[in-house]
Amino acid sequence: MSEARRVKSRAGCTQCKRRKVKCDQSLPGCQQCFRQKLSCPGYQKPLKWIATSENFNSKVCLEDKKRCYKTRRTSASSLSSFSSVSGEDVLLMQATPLSKQLNDESLTLIQHYFSRVCKIAGCFDSDISPFRTIPATMMTYSRPVFLLLQASSAAQLSMQRPRMRYKALSLQSDAFSALRAEISNICASMLVSDELMLSCIIAGLTSSWYDVNDLGSSHVLGSQVLLSLWLVSKRKRLKYQETFILGAYVYWLAISAFVTGEPKSSFQFQESLQNTICNLEMCYDISDDLDVSDCCRKIFPHPLTGFSMWIFIYVGKVGSLCRLAHSEGALALSAQGDYQETLLNQAASIETELLKIRQSRQNNFQDPQDSQTTVEEILAVGEAYRCAGLLQLYMTFPQLLQQHTLYDFTDDTTTWEQHFLHELKLQEVPLSNGYTPSQHNWLRNLAFHILSILETIPPTSGTRVLQGLPALIAATWFVDPEPDNMPFEHPLLPLLTTTKTKEKGRDIVRQGLNMHHKYVGLQQVSRVLDILEEVWRRDDEAVGKCDWVVLVASKGLQTLYG
Repeated sequence: MSEARRVKSRAGCTQCKRRKVKCDQSLPGCQQCFRQKLSCPGYQKPLKWIATSENFNSKVCLEDKKRCYKTRRTSASSLSSFSSVSGEDVLLMQATPLSKQLNDESLTLIQHYFSRVCKIAGCFDSDISPFRTIPATMMTYSRPVFLLLQASSAAQLSMQRPRMRYKALSLQSDAFSALRAEISNICASMLVSDELMLSCIIAGLTSSWYDVNDLGSSHVLGSQVLLSLWLVSKRKRLKYQETFILGAYVYWLAISAFVTGEPKSSFQFQESLQNTICNLEMCYDISDDLDVSDCCRKIFPHPLTGFSMWIFIYVGKVGSLCRLAHSEGALALSAQGDYQETLLNQAASIETELLKIRQSRQNNFQDPQDSQTTVEEILAVGEAYRCAGLLQLYMTFPQLLQQHTLYDFTDDTTTWEQHFLHELKLQEVPLSNGYTPSQHNWLRNLAFHILSILETIPPTSGTRVLQGLPALIAATWFVDPEPDNMPFEHPLLPLLTTTKTKEKGRDIVRQGLNMHHKYVGLQQVSRVLDILEEVWRRDDEAVGKCDWVVLVASKGLQTLYG
């Protein structure tokens, strides 16, 4: 009797298929992935991308035996194949649960994501952009990602097509339902997948796209628990995809820290996250080749944090700490010296870290392969964020500048004239805004220094999508100079005295924001300009300096400024 022919099973999750092991197909994830501490992607069959345009030469089939993504390694060629998806390509799907919901409208929205939204999602858009490569894979089996890509496209289109707003909100609601369903399934394994983590980040980053007043507060709170669980399973080393996800989260946390969340708990979470990241090894090389030594590994820019995630970690802490200093609880405890000293010590610690950061181009920095964005422009935006973080700190905690004044002249070689001028500076009478004339003028110089950094970047640069927050912080200090015969000099941040007038600086920012609003078509940009116009009006009419953090909280003008 002939031996029965063995039939190969096509079932199982893609992780088990890649590893060529038997999958038990248990829910919510298989036991093989659980034992290996991997994120089980589920059992849905992936989509197939088939090209119809002339410029899309290669056909990408995710089920082909020659996998684009090998186990624990992603090649540059595989990433470029996914990134070619554009509005001219057609998405054909197999008989999967997702395919039943694909129609002409959803197809158009997915095409719009790859042709338009990717250009404004980060500071560069090219074949290597993870906003192209990673969602292109995840959307084939992750329902939240699949829906959020469509929802973000509809939200971006709604400025030109108001009727799309209803479609955007409907897709957003469906995506939230899918997210809640996936979150409810992690209770057993306590494992958070990359797809779920990225879905939460996309939902939070784009919350203001649907409604300029929506800060995504619920996403911020819920994501903190998910991120903690997600990091637990990473074994202290993040692959390229995971490094991208963490960087996107850090950026989201930084821009949201200025407007949402209970400031004290937000600051404590940021401190905890900072300590965790210190102990992580992260991969910035697309190939993620473990055989290459650290000194030879390439560093590809992150589309949101550029070449320094740490700048955004500290800027986020600045946002939480400044809001904490202005909170009702802090004001009630302002008479307690210990509490004020604690806040000041925390501010001084962040100041020290920001002052230590020095970004310069390194040999292993890789070009983003975007004709609109260069490595130098990405570094310039990072420097603008660093200086903006310092400016915001000094605006909220002027005592930090006073400490530098006290130790300005400690060298024995200082002349008696310098000692005399220093003593006069210490006796300066603060202005109505709480700063001495020399401090006021130095902060003004720092604000215009940030503007000069942003002015070096061409207006067509892809980095324009990241410039909102530093431009906002700097422009709030475009004020008239005060009479000052004893200029303040920061020992660690020397600045030139600006020759620009406040009117010139304000006109430059107005023009830039109006151009950017036309480019991205999102309401947050016009909200930033509304805030600045109100700050400038109050500075010109009232006595004292208007604090923009207090203003937006009192007037309900908060939005995500990135």
